[in-house]
Amino acid sequence: MKNLFRFLSIAVMAVILSSNAAYAQNNTCLAQGESNLNAGKNKEAIAEFTKAIEQNQKLAPADLSKAYINRGIAYRATGETEAANMDFIKAIEIDPTPIDAVAFSNRGLAKSAIGDTQGAKSDFKKAASLGDISATLWLKNNA
Repeated sequence: MKNLFRFLSIAVMAVILSSNAAYAQNNTCLAQGESNLNAGKNKEAIAEFTKAIEQNQKLAPADLSKAYINRGIAYRATGETEAANMDFIKAIEIDPTPIDAVAFSNRGLAKSAIGDTQGAKSDFKKAASLGDISATLWLKNNA
């Protein structure tokens, strides 16, 4: 009985440590992706955010949504507007009530770039309702 308890304790610790290691790796990917994004290294940022997204079961929903938003921003910067739009859609699916308007305003920009003015207008309205000043300005200029 004592050996069984010892075995189970070791197994539980192994699971905890492995999940902590995966979580730390994802946080490293997110941090490196953000660093690359801020440095204008968009392709490198896309690669890091993709690594984090592929391990999504280890990320909190807010972090997963943020990874999609940031990868979408990097995609948009490289001219991959459709990929950016898909990432913003996914970020909003994961977190439909964000504390800020980043996903909505960026998806609005992506939709505007591909000619979806009505879709862009809808996203900018949502972003403006969340307090995004640039979205409000876009709406005034495109009314």
